[in-house]
Amino acid sequence: MTSLLLNFCLLIACAFAVSLTYRDWPVRRRGTEHVLRLGLAAAATWLLAVSSMEVGIFRIDLRYVPVVLVTLSYGPGLGALVAAPMLVWRLLFDGDAGVAPAVWLHFLSVLGLGTLLRPWAGRLLGDLRARDLWLTPLPFLGVGWGLLLSPEGRELFWSAYPLRLLLSAAGLTAALFILQSRLRLLRLAHTLRTQAHTDPLTGLPNRRQFDRDLAALGTGGHLALLDLDHFKAVNDRHGHSGGDRVLRQVGGRLRDPGPGGVRAYRVGGEEFALLAEAPDQGRLLAWVAALRGELRQGNLPWGVLTLSAGLATRRPAEAEGELLRRADEALYLAKTNGRDRLVVWTPHPPRSAQAGAESPEAPLRLQPRHSVWQGLRTTVALLAGRRTLSDDDWGRMLSLAVTAVDGAGCGTLDIREGRDFRVVAVHGYDAALVGLTLSEESQQRWYGGSLAAWRAGEARVVSGEALAQAYAGSDAELASPAARLLSEVGRRQEVQASLCLPVVLEGEVVAHLNLDALAPQGEFGPQAAEDAGLFVQQIAALLHLQERWNELTRLVELHSSLGAAPGGTSLEDHLTCAAQDLLRAKHALLLRHDAPTDTLRSTGAERHEPPLGPVVLARGEGLAWAALAGRRVLRVPDVQQDSRVYRREQLGRGAMMSVPLLSSHDEPLGALVLTRESERPFGEADEHLALLLGSLAARMLERDAHLGDLRATLDAALETLGVAVELRDFETQGHTERVTHLALTFGAALGLSPERLLGLRQGAALHDIGKLGVPDAVLLKPGRLTPEERLLIETHAPRGAELAARIPFLHPEAHGVVRSHHERWDGTGYPDGLCGEGVPLLARIFALCDVYDALTSDRPYRAALPPEEALAILEAGRGTQFDPALTDRFVALQRAGRFGPPWTAPLHAPRHEAPPPPRLPQRPAAGED
Repeated sequence: MTSLLLNFCLLIACAFAVSLTYRDWPVRRRGTEHVLRLGLAAAATWLLAVSSMEVGIFRIDLRYVPVVLVTLSYGPGLGALVAAPMLVWRLLFDGDAGVAPAVWLHFLSVLGLGTLLRPWAGRLLGDLRARDLWLTPLPFLGVGWGLLLSPEGRELFWSAYPLRLLLSAAGLTAALFILQSRLRLLRLAHTLRTQAHTDPLTGLPNRRQFDRDLAALGTGGHLALLDLDHFKAVNDRHGHSGGDRVLRQVGGRLRDPGPGGVRAYRVGGEEFALLAEAPDQGRLLAWVAALRGELRQGNLPWGVLTLSAGLATRRPAEAEGELLRRADEALYLAKTNGRDRLVVWTPHPPRSAQAGAESPEAPLRLQPRHSVWQGLRTTVALLAGRRTLSDDDWGRMLSLAVTAVDGAGCGTLDIREGRDFRVVAVHGYDAALVGLTLSEESQQRWYGGSLAAWRAGEARVVSGEALAQAYAGSDAELASPAARLLSEVGRRQEVQASLCLPVVLEGEVVAHLNLDALAPQGEFGPQAAEDAGLFVQQIAALLHLQERWNELTRLVELHSSLGAAPGGTSLEDHLTCAAQDLLRAKHALLLRHDAPTDTLRSTGAERHEPPLGPVVLARGEGLAWAALAGRRVLRVPDVQQDSRVYRREQLGRGAMMSVPLLSSHDEPLGALVLTRESERPFGEADEHLALLLGSLAARMLERDAHLGDLRATLDAALETLGVAVELRDFETQGHTERVTHLALTFGAALGLSPERLLGLRQGAALHDIGKLGVPDAVLLKPGRLTPEERLLIETHAPRGAELAARIPFLHPEAHGVVRSHHERWDGTGYPDGLCGEGVPLLARIFALCDVYDALTSDRPYRAALPPEEALAILEAGRGTQFDPALTDRFVALQRAGRFGPPWTAPLHAPRHEAPPPPRLPQRPAAGED
């Protein structure tokens, strides 16, 4: 039984192998597949015979199942051919003469009965059902009767024959089930695939199938897009069910056989498509014309219906997306030229193209401009957005330009930023080029024409050797990384021609539109520059709006940043930089009015090369005074031709603009003077912007002056408070002024910012303000203080901080100086016991200056110490009382003479006969005020 089971499994495996030769539905009759199946059947027959179960000299197996299958499918001839290898092996190598008659009898019976059953082959090989299973044993009825030819066989007949018949019928059933399962699976997959690629309404192939077939369309193949005109009116009049009837009717007409090779598709809504291989354009046009005529007859339930169509032919190496775009543009033209038209896409229309426009039957051959119109719509949308344009926005414009200009395969757009140009968009190139900075000199060399032509925005086209020279000239003006990147990703081996159009605004090149032609087109026709010029105009309009928007944004930012600035020390630099950026000036200079001398003086960092040096203009001198006198902006196209210009010999050739800065009372505050190259004179738009900037600058200068007055008032008040403290403590008169000067000198040497120096100055002026709350009996006591009195004296630091907190506009870091100038590095100071860097930096700086001034000043109980002795005392407190690093720095600066000679104060009558010991023995005497 093991052999029979093995035989059955082997049959199943062979049947499965044969089923895999069926790969498509409907089954295609390919000769190679038939030969493969016959070969597999022959091999299976032989393998089944070899693996038989031996019963005496006889064998029980399923060798005849493949023979029956082949006979039913192909006929007795091929069935005999399949059985031949098995018969040869059985008769020559695996038997004796007594077996041969039985073998032949079995073979002939299977072949004969299988032939007789061929009329029922469809029921067996088709979809086998339970009611047809009685047919499966019939081909094997003669197999086993050969046992009756020998005495030994007759004894085995009634035990072996039923088993053999049952086994063969089961094997045939299993094989048929496997083959039919495979075919059912292929049929189901075909049905699903057909449904997935078929439009259910019209029965035409859908968009998915269209995309696949369009990708396979060869060079010279034709694509026609069809669109039903005013189809919305049909839906409105007859409802969506009526619209569906129209689409089914049109779909049925398109399913009818047309010219050879034409395939129809529904690609969406009321839009259809036709694909035709080359060279069927003429017949395709005739078929479309006939279809339009049928729809226009008006004898249909929905009345008259017209059709617009656009046709394009696939060019060599053209992507399917480009072919579809061209056909769509042709369809768009058909609709915008009155509908009921057929337009054939052509890159260069004949001059007589418009003559055919009068006949709706004749196909129009017009140059597509759909991408140009799309560009116009995009431009209008971006203009209406009133926002800063992103690189993605510029990328959309560039893509439309490359699409619209015939011959263009890729391109770049770079926009001026300062004196350089930045690549903001690429099409057909690696995105790594976006953001690349190109110098103005490099762009001029890339353009290759004259400087006048470049600034006039004239288009230039180069190819061949001139193109190679343009690449080399541009690379020579770039840094190595930029040139290397352009060479690596610039597709220079593919570019055959380059079209460059400078974008000019107010006489200045502000951008470049570069369009490149790749092989095999490799050229730009006469229409290319004109089409590209339309996009240049749109880019110029967008850049003009972008510039105005950026100017407004910059003015708002300038106002906000200056309004938030706590000090006016950098106001001149801020205004000068803003003016230079906003007006794209080469040089900028801010002159402020000095009322005592009635002159205009240059302030802030100078932005002129070569440097002009300090500028002082007496009243009536220079263009700045002329602008102030006239109360208006003055523009000079050439400084060498205007006698009012100051230092003309130093300026060279160029244009100048002077902006008056007037106060709210019409008093002169100063003037902004800006210069440019003579090729880019200041225009009327620059004058308007300068007026806005000048008004803002004047308000900021007034505000700065007002704040300066407030700061001076505050400083005077703080100094008055410091003097009031000294008036109560005669032994320290002059101390506040000296220590403030010393602290500011030390802080400047340490590189503190002006803001922190302001906090240090205010803190120094108020450091002893807390002594106003100490009773005179304690503060002026002429002798040793008790511990209780000493603690009362120490309360002056927190009391001073409380008083300082009530002073408005006091610098935040000044509070730290007042409260913490008696803190020590080792944490044993007062009032908070802070240590190390926990003590505010300004308090640590001031503590050194405070003690040094106390040591080098005359006191009633001792004379001033020499500087070296005072420095030695400071060094002794290094790391305990004072910050070690600051101590080293202070001592080094003092020994280097950076602080000048020590200040001295007038002597007063002594109140003590001898210098008293330190009030707190655990602290050094250097800690006294």
